Amino acid sequence: MSDSRQIIKQNGKSFYWASKFLGKDYIDPIYSIYEMCRKLDDIVDEQSKEAAIKEIGLLKKDLTKKSLQKKFESLKRLDDDQFPQIKYFEEFILGQESDISFRQPKSINELLRYCYRVAGVVGLMVCDAVNIKDENLKFFAIDLGIAMQLVNIVRDIQEDALRGRVYIPENLIGSVSASDVLIKRDLITKVEQEKLRILDIADKYFNSANYAIKFLPKEVSMAFGLASNLYQGIGKKIIKKKQPFTNGRVYLNGAEKLFHTLKFVLKSKKNKNYQPIHNNMLHLPIKNSPSTNN
Repeated sequence: MSDSRQIIKQNGKSFYWASKFLGKDYIDPIYSIYEMCRKLDDIVDEQSKEAAIKEIGLLKKDLTKKSLQKKFESLKRLDDDQFPQIKYFEEFILGQESDISFRQPKSINELLRYCYRVAGVVGLMVCDAVNIKDENLKFFAIDLGIAMQLVNIVRDIQEDALRGRVYIPENLIGSVSASDVLIKRDLITKVEQEKLRILDIADKYFNSANYAIKFLPKEVSMAFGLASNLYQGIGKKIIKKKQPFTNGRVYLNGAEKLFHTLKFVLKSKKNKNYQPIHNNMLHLPIKNSPSTNN
């Protein structure tokens, strides 16, 4: 098994499941992007703050295709016409820097900008890697990344708090410490209420992304459509189970993944004669960012 495949299998089980539906020519480019993103995440999450600042700073100082390929072996597998635009790496690194010097987001809009940087631009990188040139389709790729990251944030509230991070914005729960999120009963209750609001916002971005899935190349549309359905399914399970975040992660088991897969496959066979029109209101919080609809 390749390093990229092993990394995605260990760290992104739902996406790994969905990736089995990728066309063979698309697997390696997408896995290459994922491996690079995962390794950058690990620099931020696993190293000391000082070491992470130094390493990210050095990368940012010389952000070129050549330096990126030197740092991340997986990117050498991308052809010239598959290599993501440097402006997307710049945004991704801004997201990583915000995690290194973390502060609680002040608002939903600030949270959405963070989600754009750490996940929406990953969708844009993937578009470049699989030669999707349609700028309109890129809007929906951003939406899928944002939606998936919002689910990650709700799913990982406890895990993030143990790292000293609270992503639920101040305008929803107040300015709080990570330790208080884990132990104060009234605050836990408030977080439980507001995580549902965030999942509702995630659904708006999922629904936008799902609207355009069929217009992707057929070699990737099934995989991304299924990934969207699986992540949205995690959000729905969080709502249905009413399990406190202090009990740990909610995830889909094998039977549930199979159910969502069959449901999606059956639904995807229905023909819809329309062209996807993107709701630019979804991109107001990320206005003036690369490849957004504003």
